[in-house]
Parts: sequence; structure tokens; C-alpha cells
Amino acid sequence: MKDILIIREPYGKEEYERMYELRWEVLRSPWNKPRGSEKDEMDSYNERVFHFIALLDDKIIGTARFHTNNEYEGEIKYLVVEEKYRCQGIGKNIIDHIERIATGLGIPYIKLNSVKTAQCLFERLDYQIIGEGPLLYNQVKQYRMGKNIISLLTCL
Repeated sequence: MKDILIIREPYGKEEYERMYELRWEVLRSPWNKPRGSEKDEMDSYNERVFHFIALLDDKIIGTARFHTNNEYEGEIKYLVVEEKYRCQGIGKNIIDHIERIATGLGIPYIKLNSVKTAQCLFERLDYQIIGEGPLLYNQVKQYRMGKNIISLLTCL
């Protein structure tokens, strides 16, 4: 029997802690960043922030955060898939889920920052480079990418 991937918001303190732990392990630990650096000020702002986890057999194997910048734009941050589960469509499924949530909120445009190694994933999902992103840890180049997910004509 094939395992079922579930993407949803985390429930309770334990799942949030596991989500942040995965975020730290993949995005911060390799750069020797301290625990706590996997969070930012938006993580505690509940009204415009949506956290998502990807679960396989009750194990969190992926996560991402979506927040709205304003009524026309949202942003994906902290997209993470545990290394042994990469290249299996999990990141794509998380992004698809976020795009459905954003569409439901009436948000027509999503932005994100991408390192070079993840850029091809986003390009396959129709995100386009819109500029240079911030330099990560003063050494890793990022690209600012964006995608229209709702035609602006339907928003008028």
C-alpha cells in the first residue's frame, strides 16, 4: 500500500516544534546558525500567516510558510523538504496547496526567494525571476521570483 501524503496546518505545540526543528535542521544547522534563527517576527503574527506541514505516516517531512503582504500579494518562505524525500513531488504539492489557499483568499500574486538549486522547481511551477534576492548568509545568491495565480481581470 502506498503511503499517503497529507499537507495541512500544524496542530498544537508539538507539531509546531517538529516543524521548526525541520526548518532549523535543513535551513540553519548546515550554516552553523543557532536554534531560534529558524523563526522570524512573522511566525508569531497569526492573522496573515499560514504554516503548512507535509506528513507521511505522521512524520513531518516538509514545511513552508505563506503570509500575505497586502490584499494583492503573498509570500512563500521556509520551504523545506527533508533530504531523503526530495525529488518526489513533495515541494510541488506544498506549493500547490499554498496556491489554492492564496486563491481562496483572493491573493493574485505570490513572491518568494530561491537559491539556485531550487530555482528549477519554481520555474517548472511557472514562477519567473523578477530580480535579485537578498544575499543569504552574506555568501549565497538568491533570486526573487513571482507568479500570478489569479488573473487580475477576475479581481476587478
